[in-house]
Amino acid sequence: MKLPSLLLVAALLTTVTFPLRAEDGPDSPLEKQMQILARGKRQLSQQVADPTKQQQNITLIESLKQAVTKSKTLDPRMTATIPAADRDKFLSDYRDELDKLTDAFNRIEDAVKAGSYDKAKSLLDSLRSIMKEGHADFKQD
Repeated sequence: MKLPSLLLVAALLTTVTFPLRAEDGPDSPLEKQMQILARGKRQLSQQVADPTKQQQNITLIESLKQAVTKSKTLDPRMTATIPAADRDKFLSDYRDELDKLTDAFNRIEDAVKAGSYDKAKSLLDSLRSIMKEGHADFKQD
């Protein structure tokens, strides 16, 4: 009689805790947005200087800005390790860093729309430092 009860409890615990672990893993909603950003930035860096892909680049930049906006609504995994007294500042800093990313995408988009492809490429290079800084401060290994 005890064995079936123990199996039931084990099964319930597995179904209750498994989604929590999955949320924390590489397929978390925030990680998905970061993957969209990484792939999009890579694609943009390959084609931003191509005038024949102007509209495609504008559409891509818009989707990247949407990924940043969605990321702002999600907390980094590292948040759980921050003391409660410091958490609000940590999240504010995180969102400020994402605002910098949005501003950079806006400048790139403006350059693409103006046909200033060399400027767009140069601005795209500046994204590396923003992303590197953000990952150093907010990404947990």
